[in-house]
Amino acid sequence: MRLRTLNVGLEMDYPCICGRRFASERGMKIHRTQMGCLNKSFQQQRTALADKTLENQSRAQNHSAKLRTKNYDSSSTLSVKRSISQQQLQWSTLSRAESARKKRSQKRKNQERFVRDPFQFARQLFQQPKSGTLAVSREDLEAHLKKSYSETNRELSLEETAGLIWPAAPGIKFNNKPPNLQEVVAVVNKARAKSAPGPNGVPYLLYKRCPNVLNRLHKNLRSAWNNIKVSKEWMTAEGVYIPKEQNSKEINQFRPISLLNVEGKIFFSVMATRLTKYLRENGYINTSVQKGGIPGVSGCLETAAMILEAIQRAKSEKLNLDVVWLDLANAYGSVPHGMIQLALRMYHVPEDIQVMLDDYFSGFRMRFSTR
Repeated sequence: MRLRTLNVGLEMDYPCICGRRFASERGMKIHRTQMGCLNKSFQQQRTALADKTLENQSRAQNHSAKLRTKNYDSSSTLSVKRSISQQQLQWSTLSRAESARKKRSQKRKNQERFVRDPFQFARQLFQQPKSGTLAVSREDLEAHLKKSYSETNRELSLEETAGLIWPAAPGIKFNNKPPNLQEVVAVVNKARAKSAPGPNGVPYLLYKRCPNVLNRLHKNLRSAWNNIKVSKEWMTAEGVYIPKEQNSKEINQFRPISLLNVEGKIFFSVMATRLTKYLRENGYINTSVQKGGIPGVSGCLETAAMILEAIQRAKSEKLNLDVVWLDLANAYGSVPHGMIQLALRMYHVPEDIQVMLDDYFSGFRMRFSTR
């Protein structure tokens, strides 16, 4: 009987959250359902959990506030430094972009200037500042001119050159008629109005602005051509020494130019134009070799383009390249006059033209001034 009572005592050990005890689990569940003990317990648990959560959040907020208070100075300094770095990066990027834009614009302008006038572009690119005044004695100047421009063997005839081939007779004859008005007008219009006049002081501008004066000049040029006579005024030039470098004083630091009367320049320009046309029409000139002095042939542009292509090819293929510039000293003055006359005869130029050119070179006079 005691054992039964013990077992009943064990089986009644089903306590409820309200404090009552039951003999079976079923009875406890019925009690909880009727009295709502389970709901009350859940609400109490939720309330306790909410209070605990609020407490934890409050502690966390207090902790974060303390951290922010401690790190305020360091974080503000970092943000300022970061802002400055970003501004510097933006300015650097804008500066590089602006520099690249200016370089592209300058490159485009240089290309346009080079295509428009290659000679003037190269001249401005390589030309150095020049200044100075020639300060030599008269004796030194005369000795230099005699050494540079005198031809001691002028009267000696040239010997026959072995292997010299004379060209065949021309298919198109040289135009030996007196200059017409259109040719004279073309030369005057092509000449620069700012060209310095010769010893008589008459500039091109006079003939550009005064058609009646140009007509009178045209008649004088026709008369000179018909009479095979070159005026002595056309053979006289005013010599001027131009400095080649800064603070030039010695004779070797200058280059001479001759200021001729424009009337003679017009006369011989018509003759040179006809001579060039005659040589080209008869195939006497190979334009693949001869570039200078040929109208319509851009020798400077073509040569510069060839050199540029060679340099770019050497850079891209990592090759060695040597560029040599040759400048013949006194190239035109060193040519014997007899060689000029021989060339005129070889290419069947009319005798009248040969006579006028020979008279011109024989009677040419130049005057220089010095201090």
